[in-house]
Amino acid sequence: MLRKLPLTIKVLLLTAIVSIFVWVLSDAVQTATLSEVFRAKLSERLSRQAENQRIMFDRYVKGHHTAVKMFVSTFDIRNYVSSDSWKKKNYLEVYYRPPSWLPRLSVMRNFIQPRYLMLLDENNQVREIYQANENRVPRVLLEPDSMLLTLSHDQGFLTKINGEPYLIASENVRDTNGETKATLMLASPLDEQFLIASQGSALSDANIIALLAEQEPEILVSSNQSLIPEGYHLADLSEHYLTIGQGFFDYGATDISIELVSFVSTNEIKSLTREVIKEEREIRAMTALSFIVSFVLVIFLVTRRLQKFTNYVVNFSRHLKQDKFANDISGDEITILENNFNRLAMAVESETAALEHQALHDPLTDLPNRKLLNNRLQQEILRCSRSKKPLVLIMTDLNHFKEINDTLGHHVGDLVLQQAALRLFRTFRKTDSVARLGGDEFGILLPETSLSQAEKLCRKAIEAFEIPFVIEGNNLSLGISMGLVESPAHGDDVNILVQRADIAMYIAKRTNSGFSVYDPEKDTHSVGRLALMTEFREAIERQSLDILYQPKIDFRTNEIVGAEALLRWEHPTRGVIMPDEFIPLAEQTGLIKPLTSWVLDKAVQQCMDWKHIWPDFNMSINLSVQNLLDVALLEQVRQLISSDKMHASCLTMEITESDIMTDPMRAREILESLSMMGIRLSIDDFGTGYSSLSYIKQLPVEEIKIDKSFVMEMVSDENDAVIVKATIELAHNLGLDIVAEGVKDRETWDYLKSLNCDIGQGFFISKPLTAEEFTNRGIRNSWPEYLTAS
Repeated sequence: MLRKLPLTIKVLLLTAIVSIFVWVLSDAVQTATLSEVFRAKLSERLSRQAENQRIMFDRYVKGHHTAVKMFVSTFDIRNYVSSDSWKKKNYLEVYYRPPSWLPRLSVMRNFIQPRYLMLLDENNQVREIYQANENRVPRVLLEPDSMLLTLSHDQGFLTKINGEPYLIASENVRDTNGETKATLMLASPLDEQFLIASQGSALSDANIIALLAEQEPEILVSSNQSLIPEGYHLADLSEHYLTIGQGFFDYGATDISIELVSFVSTNEIKSLTREVIKEEREIRAMTALSFIVSFVLVIFLVTRRLQKFTNYVVNFSRHLKQDKFANDISGDEITILENNFNRLAMAVESETAALEHQALHDPLTDLPNRKLLNNRLQQEILRCSRSKKPLVLIMTDLNHFKEINDTLGHHVGDLVLQQAALRLFRTFRKTDSVARLGGDEFGILLPETSLSQAEKLCRKAIEAFEIPFVIEGNNLSLGISMGLVESPAHGDDVNILVQRADIAMYIAKRTNSGFSVYDPEKDTHSVGRLALMTEFREAIERQSLDILYQPKIDFRTNEIVGAEALLRWEHPTRGVIMPDEFIPLAEQTGLIKPLTSWVLDKAVQQCMDWKHIWPDFNMSINLSVQNLLDVALLEQVRQLISSDKMHASCLTMEITESDIMTDPMRAREILESLSMMGIRLSIDDFGTGYSSLSYIKQLPVEEIKIDKSFVMEMVSDENDAVIVKATIELAHNLGLDIVAEGVKDRETWDYLKSLNCDIGQGFFISKPLTAEEFTNRGIRNSWPEYLTAS
């Protein structure tokens, strides 16, 4: 009968018989051997684990007293106990977040998780307490006796409070002179939470530690109260738990002695043994099955379908343009099939990877694109919600990139972007994601990062971009502006975070501050604001804005010497909108350049008209920070002078202190260039910024305008009067003219005149006027009668 069977069937039957015999024999031997080896290794590992648990518990307990010593040595708590607020404190104040005299919670949790931290005055009265939860504080801790403080001073003290074991540690807090001003006392119950915290993440449901009172087999507390509640005896646990370690524990002063016991579930040991044997059996079964199946497949493929399948694979390879591989048909059918199949798999895998990479990366810089950054941001937001750790998103934009791109061409612009991407990639960490979002805009995702850490990285990036870019022999200076948002503080939605990071970036770009953190109070991107920006753009295009002129009078001659050009916007429905509201719109939308150009042309033309009436007339024009850093302004002024449309003495440029200090070096270059043309320069709103007269002297300025906030109240406010007087004297000593704006009445005028102020400006002289009103009043000399009476 067997002889009549085909060879294929005979081989299959023989293979099946041999496989079953080998499997039964090997399974019996392997199971017995593995059981013995695994139990021995598991017993050894569990013993070491128990010892490690005791060591970790010992370190954690000792760490509490070490932490108290560290806390009392900080400057924050020393300065606090030296302050008047502490000396006058006579009541109890409770904190659920660490107060200013303690490190932040994120710092404390690195080594301890205290339940209560109390600050006692010199009379041992608790005045301030930080507690990790809202549980009632034991009265013994709120009214500690001298014995408790003595036993816990300069060491840990184990005791029982309300029947529960507690760890107490205390240290004296000395002020900056070394005198004891307070006592810091730490108290933590040795409860389930304490035991879990002592082990970090090393415990599981099957692995439990517990505390026993010395000589007593009763459980005081365990790391899993749901499985082993307090009150259990060791004998009651022997059926379900195996004691793998037990040792006496003594620490510092104590009126209780405890033992640390480590348990492991007996079911867990049995389960682990079964799982190992089961997995090993499955592996052997899969191996045997794979062998049998492979053997069967080889027989059938070789005898019946191998040739057909081989031809199909070869033809398919040629169809996929793998001809150079398909022509390699040396060897038998199995070899040909294997080679072609592997090459096809490699080709498909390579093509798929290339397509995926192309879809998620920027082709110019090879950085992740917006889609990939958004995907990673979404994943990190979800992870952030679980880990309770913040993340930071940074949106960046290159300063002056458009000028380089327009001047030197897109080819150079692309090279700049590639170098910029490389600098960003090298500046930030390997765990961060740097992406190009389009144009010169980049996004950086910083997982598990706080704002303070992100700001340090931003400063490094700013320093990196201070180095010029060398592109085809050109040294190109580019800055970078970065906007930062933190999640969840600023939002937990991808679109919201990106939008707010963009807003912060625009603020950084406008203020030239390098980087800026999102501030809701500075978020002007509302629907109404967007509509106002559109209307303002239309107003500039239609030239429907107005320029008013406020006269400036010489204190010595009472004669008009010039005027300040003031821009106004008469909105059809909102009425008059002041520059403080629409100038930021112009800076944000890039309209500040055409706006300044229009104002400059109009004001200069008006100045030249009035020079026919007042030969020494001078027109003052205000510049914004973007104007001050714009080289195009220099070219416009230079063209006005070269075309004889303007005398250099006709114009005074007013710049605020804050604008100058935004980028002092760049501002100084622009101001020196304007001064060389003969343009007068004036520092507006002096006294409200951070500069000084010594720094102003280094600039080519000829005039200082005292801010009206000092001038308007100088008659009634002695401090303002002293500031005005000192500024006038120092400015005159430096050879600078003084203009006082905000002259509101005759008393202010007289006072300023007595201080030898040079020029006055304000509503007492005149409110801002149209050009026609200004001309009529100036010709009639109809300023306040008091000024012309002399």
